[in-house]
Amino acid sequence: MAKKGKFPTFAWIVLVLGILWLLGELGIFAASVPWLPIILIIVAIGWLVDRYKK
Repeated sequence: MAKKGKFPTFAWIVLVLGILWLLGELGIFAASVPWLPIILIIVAIGWLVDRYKK
């Protein structure tokens, strides 16, 4: 759980990228972004490293 007052940046990035990926799979978002899963993996790794670094 995020600390009170701290903006959950990584969570928002993952959410936005996930929504874009979903819209792309549904054919609503026209741009093809084949590297989107890689971005999600990198963001998740950064999230985990940040969490355990504290």
